[in-house]
Amino acid sequence: MKPPIEPENNPTVAHEPTDADSRSITQFGIGLTFFLILSQLALWWVFSSFSKREQKLSPPVPAIIRTQAPKEPPEPRLQANPQSDLKKMLQQEDQVLNNYGWVDPDRGIVRLPVERALDIVAQKGLPQFKAAAETSPSKAEPKASR
Repeated sequence: MKPPIEPENNPTVAHEPTDADSRSITQFGIGLTFFLILSQLALWWVFSSFSKREQKLSPPVPAIIRTQAPKEPPEPRLQANPQSDLKKMLQQEDQVLNNYGWVDPDRGIVRLPVERALDIVAQKGLPQFKAAAETSPSKAEPKASR
């Protein structure tokens, strides 16, 4: 059997004597953990005592007020199911955009489906509107000052 190999003896290689002390770091960590647990317990006790004090000082709510209290909050309310609401809104928009309907029956204004309106514009072109007020050339282009 071979004798165990001894490491080379090098006097210039050694550990750093100023390294962090693992014992003090461990003690600090344990102390910090203990302090945090104690502070959480103290906060729990304080809030518990405040809650008990508030219950003692607050008058009880009469039964008639409890029965007459509204069951739902006033408008506007949060959406209970936003996905369903969005789906319903998109269906309503599609119904308006893809079907005929009256906009103003008294004046004879109708709503056309988008596809039909695009076909009409492709055939006839965009309508030309007259300008309400013609602008004079002097007002349209400001004179250059020298």
